[in-house]
Amino acid sequence: MKNIFLSLVLIILIIGCTTNVDNSQTSQDKGRVVFTITDAAADMGAVTSVKIKVDSVKVHSETEGWVDVTTTPQEYDLLKLKAEGTQALLADAELKDGEYNQLRLDISNVVVVDDKGEHEAKLPSGELKINGELTVKSNTTSTAVFDFILDESLHITGNGQYILAPVIQLETREDAEVEIKSDNKVEVKAGKVKTNVKVGTDEKGNVGIGLGIAKDAKLDIDALGGLKLGIGRSEERKNENSANAKSNNSVNINNDIEVDSSVNAGISY
Repeated sequence: MKNIFLSLVLIILIIGCTTNVDNSQTSQDKGRVVFTITDAAADMGAVTSVKIKVDSVKVHSETEGWVDVTTTPQEYDLLKLKAEGTQALLADAELKDGEYNQLRLDISNVVVVDDKGEHEAKLPSGELKINGELTVKSNTTSTAVFDFILDESLHITGNGQYILAPVIQLETREDAEVEIKSDNKVEVKAGKVKTNVKVGTDEKGNVGIGLGIAKDAKLDIDALGGLKLGIGRSEERKNENSANAKSNNSVNINNDIEVDSSVNAGISY
């Protein structure tokens, strides 16, 4: 009986040691990643506040698929961040070591404040998927900064409705130094830049390099709530000039024909 008891104790100790080793190995397979948000907009005129609600942050890898970084909704005033010149914390998480090739923000609500009050802005899509390299390594800190360029992102329709088609400068770093302050403001230093890319959003919600909506674009919201892109003022002027040129040409042609007719008439007599 004594031998059986000793054997059980030995088995429990072995299992305990094995569990500790596994936990230790698991923690070593993860690295820290800090996600932040900021805004680099120029003067926004009558617009004094643009609040966005971020529902979740996700990353994607070929091996893991989409991974939730945070699913806790948070609200940020982009113009306040610009005025303060600060970055705000989106998430401070541990992720499995490896290479991630996409980052995603899910935005559910945008409220614009101007001299006439509050207005809910229309989003072409609430899913912002951005291609970029994010490297996660054990015992190091990586960062991902979503820098909204608000003066290129915010548009207004002919009847005064706001549209937010995000233009974002994404920067990721590895081996970074990060300080998170008590008010969730973040300071990122040093590290190696992996991705530094500017992407835009078109009227259909597609996100990528070279995409976006022109500042003078003529926008409308259709009956189904989708965005309808017309021609902007510069295109209208171009078309107007082209039409005028054609009109002038047609007058000249008619005059030529009249002259030719009179000459022919003279010959016939």
